[in-house]
Amino acid sequence: MKISSIISIGIIIVLLFAASYVVAQILPEDPSRGGQLFVSKGCVKCHTVQGEEGKIGPDLGIVGLDSTQLELAAEIWNHTPSMIASMEHEGIAKPTMTGQEFTDITAYLYFLRFFDKAGNAAYGEYLFAVKGCNSCHLVSGRTSEGGPGLDEFPRNASPVFLGQAMWNHSLPMMGRMLRTGKKWPNFEGNEMMEILAYINTKAKGAEEPFFFKPGNPKEGNIVFNTKGCTNCHSVHGKGAKDGIDLGRRAESFYTSLTQIASRMWNKSPEMILFTMGTTQCGVPRFTAKEMTDLLAYLYFLHYADEPGDASRGKKLFSDIGCAQCHGLDGKRGTLMYIDLSKYQNSPPTEIVASIWNHSIEMRRATREKGLSWPQFKKGELQDLLEYIRTPVRK
Repeated sequence: MKISSIISIGIIIVLLFAASYVVAQILPEDPSRGGQLFVSKGCVKCHTVQGEEGKIGPDLGIVGLDSTQLELAAEIWNHTPSMIASMEHEGIAKPTMTGQEFTDITAYLYFLRFFDKAGNAAYGEYLFAVKGCNSCHLVSGRTSEGGPGLDEFPRNASPVFLGQAMWNHSLPMMGRMLRTGKKWPNFEGNEMMEILAYINTKAKGAEEPFFFKPGNPKEGNIVFNTKGCTNCHSVHGKGAKDGIDLGRRAESFYTSLTQIASRMWNKSPEMILFTMGTTQCGVPRFTAKEMTDLLAYLYFLHYADEPGDASRGKKLFSDIGCAQCHGLDGKRGTLMYIDLSKYQNSPPTEIVASIWNHSIEMRRATREKGLSWPQFKKGELQDLLEYIRTPVRK
């Protein structure tokens, strides 16, 4: 191989790794970790998660926090005065946060939608027949095509097991369907969980714990790269151009585990034909952990915010009233002087946590000065933070 070719390949690998590293920076390793903070910081005194604990604030397991990390922070900020008023009325001390703690809690809140609702076995039996699953899988014994009976499935099979098993066997299943003239079944909504509920009523195999460890989005990013997903798919323009840019479809992956797995299954014939026809990597197979991590990675693609614009943030700093109390680079606010220069180059979540920690004082000051509480529209907090974080100004 020519030296120039080796250098070119090396540059491509470095660029792909760099892009992957930037994406991985925002991904949590354990999204469930923030649940412990949600309790220890007293959030449960006001907020319930699917009916558990506090009743003062909205149920965060139901309202649907379909926001990026900083959009969620903006929603919290916009409602901070009413939250403080509720805490004061109930005699609840307002908790303080570090940047990392805020990151962990927002990741946990974002993660709540990942877990599926239990399926209905009776409806699952109906779907099992309507989708044609019973043509290859009997309740007991094997068909002429060799599909295992439901009694061979592990008891208490998890959603991860079903997603992994279906994907890993998609190629031979596609062959069976072509031989028998069967139509490839698609799954929508909670249908996969309905079918799983039915399967679990017939399964007699080895016991499998239904509860599975939440996926690791950072490791899922590695799985995405090492299993060759980047040979077909790009993420926000980084990677192959042949398949769909998953970063631009990120919001559609903000749904439950089996609904993401369903999307993979529905697209698998197209992906198999493309992979077999245009690449040499073959159809990848996944362990249970790899599948869980990969699904968690796809789920968290919508979590990362688009970069803010410092010039728009500068205008916003004045428009929403920040400049009345705060200055940057030695400049005074019009009403008082609180220098924010110490936050230059700080991570956005560190600034957000600091704002939250001083919100009681800020609420008191806005009342005393007759100022309105600043409200953020979509994308504005990112712009403001980028302006505060940017050292050089003209």
